[in-house]
Amino acid sequence: MDLDIYNWAFVFLRVSAFLLVLPFFSVANFPVTLRVALSALMAGLLAPMVAPLPVARLDFLALLGVLLQELSVGLLLGFMARMVYYAVDLAGSIISMQMGLNMATLFDPANAETEQTTSTMLFFLATVVMLTMDLHHWILLGFVRTYTVLPLGAMHLNQALFETVVAQTSGIFVAAVQISAPVIAVSFVVTLVFSMLSRAVPQMNVFGESLGVRIVGGLIVFGFTMELTAQRVVNYLHRLPDDLLAVAQMLGAKGP
Repeated sequence: MDLDIYNWAFVFLRVSAFLLVLPFFSVANFPVTLRVALSALMAGLLAPMVAPLPVARLDFLALLGVLLQELSVGLLLGFMARMVYYAVDLAGSIISMQMGLNMATLFDPANAETEQTTSTMLFFLATVVMLTMDLHHWILLGFVRTYTVLPLGAMHLNQALFETVVAQTSGIFVAAVQISAPVIAVSFVVTLVFSMLSRAVPQMNVFGESLGVRIVGGLIVFGFTMELTAQRVVNYLHRLPDDLLAVAQMLGAKGP
């Protein structure tokens, strides 16, 4: 019975850490009690299927190390799953800056802080896409599969894992620029046109006159590219279970 309790506790730590960072489940207005209850329920369902650790052979420091390992694994997998939200948030900030809407902020109830208007719109777009297409179920399924390649207490850091995490993190900036590229192009064209007009009419207030055109043109392009943004989010979330499994395999592999 003691081994079952320990096994449940190990699984609970990984699951709770994963849900703590996972999109939608980690928002500020998601009840903490419900998140803990979901973690306990998932741990109760998964613990009988996970190979138990020989807890009797572990001393206090080794047991504490296993607890920290499972907590770290859950946080890392949750971070990998949340990267698409970091990308759309950064893209929204770039779009707001290009359209001159830096001061136009809204209170984001999901994160309990003020955000750029476009960032809030893209955040809710990604959340709605994930929930309506049941992609959160696939993410949870991908997390469950990690136990097949990364048993309890088997985490090992290695160079391949470090390179993968760095590459995935750098991909946030690439995805953000790709999402905001149409608005950046419109802003560049507006700046170029009004720069030429300022040469012909030096008395023109270029900044004041171009601001309205920049906002209107940016909003039109932003609206027309929302479908492309949603498709990019869907493509990322579809391959996310395999990405989680790949990261778990790297964590389970001993480095050189």
